[in-house]
Amino acid sequence: MAYNDQVVDQVQSLNDIVEIISSYIPLKRAGRNFKANCPFHSEKTPSFVVNPDKQIFHCFGCGVGGDVFSFLMKYEQMNFPEALRKLAERVHVVLPESKKFSTPERSQLERLYQLYTVAAEFYHTNLKHPKLGEAGRTYLEKRGFGTSETETFRLGFALSEWRTLYEHLSKKGFQDQELLRSGLIGRSAQGTTYDIFRNRVMFPIFSTQEKVIAFGGRAIADETPKYLNSPETPIFKKRKEMYCLHLAKRAIATSEEIRRMMIVEGYLDCIRLYANGFQNVVATLGTSLTNEHVRILKRYADEAIVLFDGDKAGEQASLRGLDIFLEEGMGVKVLCLPKGFDPDDFIRSKGAQAMTELLKQSQDVFDFKLQVLLSRYNKSDSLGLLKITSEFLDTFARIQTPVLVDRYLKKLAVTLGVEEGSLRSELNKLKVKQGGVAKLTLREAKPILVAKKTEQPPVEKLLLSLMIHYPSYIRMFLELFPNYAFLGDKTREIFNLFCQIIRESDETKLSASQLLNRIKEEGLKIFVSELLMNEWSSGDDREQAFQDAIRTLKMQERAGRLRTLRNQISQAEEAGDQDLVLKYMKTYQEMLVQPD
Repeated sequence: MAYNDQVVDQVQSLNDIVEIISSYIPLKRAGRNFKANCPFHSEKTPSFVVNPDKQIFHCFGCGVGGDVFSFLMKYEQMNFPEALRKLAERVHVVLPESKKFSTPERSQLERLYQLYTVAAEFYHTNLKHPKLGEAGRTYLEKRGFGTSETETFRLGFALSEWRTLYEHLSKKGFQDQELLRSGLIGRSAQGTTYDIFRNRVMFPIFSTQEKVIAFGGRAIADETPKYLNSPETPIFKKRKEMYCLHLAKRAIATSEEIRRMMIVEGYLDCIRLYANGFQNVVATLGTSLTNEHVRILKRYADEAIVLFDGDKAGEQASLRGLDIFLEEGMGVKVLCLPKGFDPDDFIRSKGAQAMTELLKQSQDVFDFKLQVLLSRYNKSDSLGLLKITSEFLDTFARIQTPVLVDRYLKKLAVTLGVEEGSLRSELNKLKVKQGGVAKLTLREAKPILVAKKTEQPPVEKLLLSLMIHYPSYIRMFLELFPNYAFLGDKTREIFNLFCQIIRESDETKLSASQLLNRIKEEGLKIFVSELLMNEWSSGDDREQAFQDAIRTLKMQERAGRLRTLRNQISQAEEAGDQDLVLKYMKTYQEMLVQPD
C-alpha cells in the first residue's frame, strides 16, 4: 500500500535516527554528530557518520547513506513498506488500513501475532526452568547446543502434559476460537481441547519482520513424527517462509563478500552452521523449495548454495527444485556432503574450517545435474541419451538468461557427443510448444544497450548542496538561469524534484529528512545524503560559495555560446553565405570583449 508523505513524515519524526542506529551498532559522539565503524563495509577508522540535526547518516568510506528508512532497509534487508511498518509499530502509529484486509481481519491477524509471541515466550521459559525444561536441555546438550544457541534462536520446550499451553493462553485472555485458529491447540471428537506440541524441543519460526509466526517441534523421545511443524495460518505460509531468514539477511547485508545464501534442510543443521560462523544460512520448513521462496531469497542474495545430506545425494536429490533458481534468474550451486553426514554432523566431526574448505567444492547446478543424470542413465544408450537430453532441455526452457542457455547447450553437446545445432533445434521446438520464443542463438539476440554513467559536475553538486540547506538560493538561481539544464543525471533529477517540492510546500519548513522521504530511488538518496553532510561555517562562506558557483556557470555558459558561434561560422563559410558569416563574427567579437 502506498502511504502519503504526511504519514511517512509523521513516522519518521517520531523515530530518532540516533536511537534506531545505536540499537544495531555502537555510536560515539564526535562534536555535533555521531560516528561508528560502518556496518556495511570493513574498516578500522570510523567513517560512518550520523547527523542528529538532519536525521541522516552517511558513510564517507563506501558512500552509503540516507534517512532512518534507508538504514533499516539496508541493514535489515527490508523493502520500504516493511521498514515503515516496523518503525510505525515502534512508536505506536497506526497506519491506514491496507485494502487487502478489512479492519476485523486486520484485528484477527494482530491477535494471531500476539498469540504466537506469548506461546514462544512460554516455551522458552519452560526450557530455561530448572525442572520443567530439564529433558529439553538434556537433548540439546547431547547435540552440542547450549545457552548461546538457546537465546539466539529463542528455543523452547513443550511439556509432555496435554493442556499446559492451552491453560496458559486462556489465562492471557485468548478465546478458544483464536486458539484453534492458531494451529497450536486441537480439539478431539469429544470436544476436549489439547496442546498440539507435547514433549518437544520447540523452534520458533520468525518472519523477516522478526515476528513469531509458527513453530517446529522436535520429539525428544520416540514419538512420531520426529519433526512436527505448525499448520498454515493467515500469518504463516510454508511456500514463502524459511527458518532463520530474519538473521541471515542481516549477515548478508553486512558482508563484503558476494551476497550468498546457504540452504539446508533441518533446524539443527541451520543452527549449527550459524553458531560456527556461517550466518548466511536458512532452512526449508519441511517442504520443497518453491518459486515464492526463491523470489524472496533474491531480495537478500544473488546466489544460493544448496546443501544436500550425504545420504540424499545423486538420485534422491530434488533436481526439479534446483531448476526453480534458474527459472527465477538466481544463481545456484550445489554441495553434497560426504556419505553419512548432514551439516550438523559434519561440523561437529570435522570442524568449521573443514566446512569452509568443503564449500569451495560447490558445483554449478548444471554440473551437478549432469553428474546425477549420467549416474542414472547410460549416455551411450539411445534411451539413456534421450532421457538426459529431455531432462536438460526442460531445464533450459525455464532459464530466462540467454547467455546461460548458450553456455549450457555447448557444454551438454560436448559431454553427450552430439551436435549443438541439434540440441538447439530440439529446444526451439520445445519452446514453441510451450508458447515461448524460438530463437536462442547469441548472434540473433539484440544487444543490451547500457547507458553511459553521467558524471555529476562539481559546480552543480555545490549548488545543490547550498539549495538543499538554504532553499532561498533556488529562487535566486532561477532568476539568474531560468532555462539552465543540469548536466548531471542525478543533479538534474534532484534539482527538478526540489523545485517541485518548493512550489508545493513552505520552503522554510522542509527538513532534510523530509526531502529524502520524497526520493524513492536508493541511489539518489545516497547521493543527497552526501550533499546534506556538507556544513557551512558562516553566512559569508556560503554566500561566497554561491557567488563562485554562479560565476563558474556563467563562464561555462559563455564558453558554450562561443563554441556554438564558432560552429555556426564554419557552417556558414562552407555554405558560402558571407552575410551570415559576418553576422556571426560580429556577435562573436562582441561576446569576446564583454566583461566576465
